[in-house]
Amino acid sequence: MCSTAASRRTSPARRSVASIYGLLDRRFRHLSLVYDEQFAHTYGPWRAVVPAVVDRFLACGILEHGFARIRCDACAHEYLLAFSCRSRYFCPSCHAKRLARWTLWLDETLLAPVPHRQVVFTIPKRLRPYCLYRRALLGDLARLAARIVTAGVRATTGEPDLNKPTAPWPTGIPISIWS
Repeated sequence: MCSTAASRRTSPARRSVASIYGLLDRRFRHLSLVYDEQFAHTYGPWRAVVPAVVDRFLACGILEHGFARIRCDACAHEYLLAFSCRSRYFCPSCHAKRLARWTLWLDETLLAPVPHRQVVFTIPKRLRPYCLYRRALLGDLARLAARIVTAGVRATTGEPDLNKPTAPWPTGIPISIWS
């Protein structure tokens, strides 16, 4: 057997999500039925995207939901590679792969070969419920934080002509501001 096929036989990512998978497989349908009456008043309304994300996660890495046949040209060994859900944030294995690719792209394509800083802006827990229902506040807070960080860097360096930092904004908390 070739080394490529041997390295793909076991999936540590699938083992690491086994408990999450089992919990969702057994209890998600019940949660979706009782959410509005038991949890909506505390955590906000049920988002329409949630069932689709969970369904994709439950199908991730399962051969019955689709696969590709991989063949090694050197030794003619074949194996099946199950399709992944490609979900960000929810599926740990797919998110890790996506994050690794994004980091490589960021380093090779986007960032100049100069020192960079990351500033993390966190919203206090008491203010988070306001952002739950008024998502536009998150954008306002990101722009305000970017202005404050830029003003601080300008004051520290004495350099008035700085590029504006950009704020990647996946869901809101914490907010990373790159400069």
